[in-house]
Amino acid sequence: MLLEAARVIRGARNVVVVGMGASLHACIPLQYQLAQEGMQVVAVEAAELLHYQRQICRGSVVLLVSRSGESVEIVKLLPHIKTLASCTIGVTNEPTSTLGNGSDLLLNIACLADEMVAIQSYTATVLVLMLLASAIARDLSGTREELQRILASMPSLIAASLASLQEWDGFFKTGSLAPVYLLGRGPSCASCLEGALLFNETAKAPATGMAAGSFRHGPVELVNSDFRGLIFAPQGATADINRALARDLMRFGGEVRVIGPDDGNDRTLPLIEVPATHEMFAPLLEIIPLQFAALRWAQLRGLPVGKFRYTQQVARDEATFSPSS
Repeated sequence: MLLEAARVIRGARNVVVVGMGASLHACIPLQYQLAQEGMQVVAVEAAELLHYQRQICRGSVVLLVSRSGESVEIVKLLPHIKTLASCTIGVTNEPTSTLGNGSDLLLNIACLADEMVAIQSYTATVLVLMLLASAIARDLSGTREELQRILASMPSLIAASLASLQEWDGFFKTGSLAPVYLLGRGPSCASCLEGALLFNETAKAPATGMAAGSFRHGPVELVNSDFRGLIFAPQGATADINRALARDLMRFGGEVRVIGPDDGNDRTLPLIEVPATHEMFAPLLEIIPLQFAALRWAQLRGLPVGKFRYTQQVARDEATFSPSS
């Protein structure tokens, strides 16, 4: 099914990628990869597509991504898209869901279910979509080798992140709820947005994920001694200017951490090291220390980890919040 989906997308006039929350964030590396292949591709939040932008799907291949396959916006959107799109491709962890049953083609994420917050299902979705991008580019064998290397490095990264859990204590400044800014470029925009979502959901704390270029155009003015920033600097075209931003933010009095490989060139930057890989695959690794950071921030705030206060794991109503279980 992966190869068939790749064939359909390769022949598409336009590609529309749709999701909500973590599912949409997981689509960002795919969007960047397809754009580099010269394809006309856009990633849109399902709620905005449902109410305002459905016509962009006319004649397009539409890729709908939902962990549960039952998110209210996806369920409402699917019958409209079926009348507009040349083909619908569902990506879900529940193949018998509304999305799984209603799509022309189905990609099964096939990972263990998360209890509430998307952790392993987020990473698995990124992985499946990276395999799809590679199949579209006809480079599946090369990508498999790199992904196998990445997967082999994950246990040690998880162990290191767990062992260094308390090193986040000073960064989060117990009692402070000043927002954390997560800044990056390219595929790492997925890590910015997903990391901010993890802090919101797990620690019930304010966080903002933003493209680093946009942050330089105005929001940088808020930096002072209370500022805390996480800057993603994987190997790639913008690694140097991302690290330059981190140095500037420190010079302006802010506290920062750089998430990326150790390039051996600058020991002045406080580094949260992740294994080196091509920037297209970096989101698979960058999110791991953030998952532990969100855990630690929740612990510091005395919150039960992984519990929602107002919503449920699957949002089934656009207008009201049902009591969480």
